[in-house]
Amino acid sequence: MKKINEIFDMLSFKDPLFKELKLRSFFQYELSSFLGESLARHCKFLQFKEGVLYLECDDPIWLTEANFMKRKIKDKINELFHQQMVKDIVLRRCKL
Repeated sequence: MKKINEIFDMLSFKDPLFKELKLRSFFQYELSSFLGESLARHCKFLQFKEGVLYLECDDPIWLTEANFMKRKIKDKINELFHQQMVKDIVLRRCKL
């Protein structure tokens, strides 16, 4: 018997809707796997649309740090998915 996450993974290869759901889930709950623990505590996933990942940072210092790491973050995500998923990363400061 297959586990639900295995079925979900299989469906994500066949159906664009499931692929989008898998990506959103990954970005929502696995930030630390590609941002690192420290940066992930200060960033929040906003959306993923047409190859652009939108993140929000809670402090200008962490926003600057994330901007310096954009290419590394993008490369790490694309490496994890074994394809060119993320074309760009847009970082924003949290609105108070």
